[in-house]
Amino acid sequence: MKKFSQLGIFGLTMAITILLILPSAQAVDFKISGQINRAVLWGDNGNDDDVKFVDNDNSSTRFRFTGENEFNENWNVGINWEVQMESNSSADEEIDIGEDNDVGGTSFTERKIEFYVKHKSLGKLSLGQGDTATNGTAEVDLSGTDVVNYSSIVDMDGGFSFRTGDDAVVAFVGDVYSNYDGLSRRDRIRYDTPTFFGFYGSTSYMNGQTYDFALRSAHEWENFGKLAAAFGYVPGNNQRDEYRQIDGSISFLHNSGLNLTFSHGRRDFDVRDSNDGKNYYGKLGYKFGKWALSVDYTYSENIDQDGDEAKSIGAAAVWNIWDSVQFYGSYRWHDLDRDNVSDIENLSAVMIGGRVKF
Repeated sequence: MKKFSQLGIFGLTMAITILLILPSAQAVDFKISGQINRAVLWGDNGNDDDVKFVDNDNSSTRFRFTGENEFNENWNVGINWEVQMESNSSADEEIDIGEDNDVGGTSFTERKIEFYVKHKSLGKLSLGQGDTATNGTAEVDLSGTDVVNYSSIVDMDGGFSFRTGDDAVVAFVGDVYSNYDGLSRRDRIRYDTPTFFGFYGSTSYMNGQTYDFALRSAHEWENFGKLAAAFGYVPGNNQRDEYRQIDGSISFLHNSGLNLTFSHGRRDFDVRDSNDGKNYYGKLGYKFGKWALSVDYTYSENIDQDGDEAKSIGAAAVWNIWDSVQFYGSYRWHDLDRDNVSDIENLSAVMIGGRVKF
């Protein structure tokens, strides 16, 4: 792993050097950006409590190269290269309460390596590692607190485990919840239509004969507020994904600062004898000045095992110092009901940290 990290850093250094020395006529104009997002995470599993120093997996530490050039009045070509480096991810099981080790082998991991071509009237075609059409469709959120609390609640403390009264591990937080948000990022080809009356559609095709579809919309009314929504569908039952899945989310922000968010996902395991997995997420928030506050509730069913019912309540506060600097705090409570296990302890977690963009 150490050798891999050294090679990755060397390759990245060489790539940066080449891009910097190429004349502008031979390279797409580009910029470097990214963020560092670190936090203190405290947890209590009913038997023990612990403090961890983590990378906030809600919006992980990363950097990227992006660039785009117009090569006539209607056509643009661009690149997107984004990598992640997390030291002690808040979602990693190795940070569980009572574990005294750090997550080892920190190295770069790919998020996006793609290029795209787009036309004002024809849409956008992307090729490479990047967002599938359905990625993000369960995560639309205008609350301003999504840096620490949003529908993927496992990103905050997914590495903590539920325990019985005698301290036996039942399951990890990251296993019993899922917002069923599409197909994440994969090597694929993706097409996005132009926007019509605030709506646009997407589809992508991946390895394993996998494909998906999505529809998104965004609207704004000057004297009322903003609305954003997305819907995703994965037909499934192919070489890679043995299920069908639908998900969607909608978020409304009123001019007063009051906002509402809802997300739902469902996975149908057609090829095996298993109950459908379901997730429901709702959030009430308020934005004022440089502050954003929210409370949320999550209910997940049959995610890890048939008969599982997991519930969670969260509260968050985010202070936006500048556009590029945020400090935040969050509290989350979890409850798990599992057939034939009667003494599962509730679990609580608190995260305090900050995100600095560059």
